[in-house]
Amino acid sequence: MRKRLYFWIFFDARAAAGNAEFSVTVTVTDTVDLFWEGAHQLRCPPVAASCRWFFRHRSNLSMQKAKSQSHVDPRGPIAAVILGAVVITYSSFSPPAKVGAAFPWTVNPTGLLNDLTTLLGLYAATIPAKELLNSVLKYVGDNIIGYVRMDEGDQKVPKLEVFEFHDLCYLAVNTLVEFVGMNHIGAFLFGKSVDYDPRNFNVFNGPLAFIAVFILNDAIYYPFHLVAHRRIFYPYCHKQHHRQFVPFRGYADAANQHPLEQMYGFSIWIASLWMISKVTGLHAATAWLGSFAWAILNICNHLPFDTRIHLPIPYPAFPQDHNTHHRFPNTNFATLSTMTDRMFGTFRPYKAAGQSESRTEDIPMLIEAVPSHWSVMGTGILLFFSLLAIEVVQLGGALPSTTMSTFVTSASFLLTLSLLCWALRKGASQKKEA
Repeated sequence: MRKRLYFWIFFDARAAAGNAEFSVTVTVTDTVDLFWEGAHQLRCPPVAASCRWFFRHRSNLSMQKAKSQSHVDPRGPIAAVILGAVVITYSSFSPPAKVGAAFPWTVNPTGLLNDLTTLLGLYAATIPAKELLNSVLKYVGDNIIGYVRMDEGDQKVPKLEVFEFHDLCYLAVNTLVEFVGMNHIGAFLFGKSVDYDPRNFNVFNGPLAFIAVFILNDAIYYPFHLVAHRRIFYPYCHKQHHRQFVPFRGYADAANQHPLEQMYGFSIWIASLWMISKVTGLHAATAWLGSFAWAILNICNHLPFDTRIHLPIPYPAFPQDHNTHHRFPNTNFATLSTMTDRMFGTFRPYKAAGQSESRTEDIPMLIEAVPSHWSVMGTGILLFFSLLAIEVVQLGGALPSTTMSTFVTSASFLLTLSLLCWALRKGASQKKEA
């Protein structure tokens, strides 16, 4: 007995003037499983202009083959089990973070969580806390700001609507991995590399360190993500995350990935903080705000909202850029900046489903390269309140006395930078109109 399955095949072709042939990206989405299997390159004759075809291709498959496609690729879970065994074995031989600590440093890096009830209680509390944060972000995007959604439109966008059992298993394991990862970030934030004295806050360990740590994080993350897409590694790790063709859940779609990706994601962020602390210094206000921003923006990258909120870094990325990566996996490997993708030729501008042209095709390069003045000023305001909170905690709730005077120099720097960004973007816009 044979079963007839249907596949939607999407061609997006653009001819390059003077070229005898050009590459065509073919995205194949199984409408039964809504499972992303990757992009394939074909060679086609040149055409006169951009073109797009949608057609239905019917494929005859045996029931056995169809049944095998509905099951998870076993290589990913097997690799996860092996990774878990290695981590558990290593942890069993690892010493505690400090003398008297109850658990190995791999599980309890701060050395402060020495009671099993406290440890499990905090772990349990993080699960609804992340869901609450995700719900707030979705409510603000949908009902308060009213962002345009990228998972809706004239053309029905295929996506993983319902999680299967193995998706839920990955999510469950990753709640534990994330809890341990957050503890390692906490161990760094409370360590000797971070300065908590409000009087020591300055331009270098404040605004410049904030900008630098995100640039460095993306620069390190880029090759890891690129290698994860290589054919030899892809089915063992990153394939699970790309089951979602168009992210829309936020946290759940972000966390639906292999535990190894969670581990090196946290490790890269901590390494970036450490390296910047050795170069510019790192104040607690910067490190705490940066860590919260890093977590929240990674959730926003998996929400459906086409928002322009971004970091004050060169070539800032938007959620639409990561949305493009899920639809075209060989592009947009960085997450918070498009600078490395542009450097290595893997950047692809966002194009809404059903549209023939990218919305960014007519935007001057300078505007794409320079962050908005709003992002610079917004970062300055958040840094000020982060510094204020640090001093209030240190004073035991008393009114802060040094935050205003300490922040003056950094405020002047950020104001100058925001005016420069505004002038550059305004000039580029006027030049285009002329």
